[in-house]
Amino acid sequence: MKKLLHPLLTKFFWGVARHFLSDKGYAKVRYWLELDEWPDIEQPRKFTEKIQFIKLYERTGLRKRVADRTKVRSFVAEKVGKEHLIPLMDTFDTLTEAVWKSLPSRFVLKANHGCGMIRIVSDKEQESFDEIRQQTESWQQTNYFTIGREWVYNNLPRTLLAETLLLDADNNIPKDYKFFCFDGRVKLIQVDYDRFGTQKRNLFDRDFNQIDGRLLYPPYTGTTPEPGCLSEAIEVAEKLSADFNFIRVDLYLPRNTVYFGEMTNYPGNGFVPFEPEALEYQIGSWLDLNR
Repeated sequence: MKKLLHPLLTKFFWGVARHFLSDKGYAKVRYWLELDEWPDIEQPRKFTEKIQFIKLYERTGLRKRVADRTKVRSFVAEKVGKEHLIPLMDTFDTLTEAVWKSLPSRFVLKANHGCGMIRIVSDKEQESFDEIRQQTESWQQTNYFTIGREWVYNNLPRTLLAETLLLDADNNIPKDYKFFCFDGRVKLIQVDYDRFGTQKRNLFDRDFNQIDGRLLYPPYTGTTPEPGCLSEAIEVAEKLSADFNFIRVDLYLPRNTVYFGEMTNYPGNGFVPFEPEALEYQIGSWLDLNR
């Protein structure tokens, strides 16, 4: 019966119910709709359950600061040095034609107030200014907090950023390296391949041994050599995560250089579990909520 009703319940949740639920009610109902079970938020054991706990009960100024794409830059400079920051070209409230003309032939546009609001411009001459301007306006009209109830995004400035486009030695978009840090120690590394194409994802331990597990995307079946700057990247991630019981530090490692991407408080908003379930419990056991 639930299988038959699920599409209707999901539609009702997104269309009506979510607007009237408390943050905790939202977390519980959405978790049930997406993972087919009710979360134990008060005595959590799974990683996704503990992320729900952090969202609801660990509402600190530091978590909010690192979620802000603009303010996190000063945090990174203080902790590990500005040399790990992707060069920032400009920040602006509106993508005007004058701003567009001032930007180089290739760059990355990002919105300050949420995830996934990224546009890669590889060749400005091949792009439509009007289409990209409309996209940035859509970003800025989006209240990212109300969609996912991720508290850290509430009332962040809806500014835009233009950054240098990083490329690897083959002039491709570099792989994403995401370091899961628990009490300031890297215990899991997620590598994303072809993020803006046919995305694949593998999991590794801190020694870069591949883990038999999955997180949302299918695995990449090719070989993944250990990055030459892995030890430096781990050191950067651990310094940035030292003040958190858990946070994910996202880095890029093109040409053996460590660049900061972002810090993620709530991977998958706590609604994307590791597979198999035993891995969910194992990673959950690393997160000490009493710290």
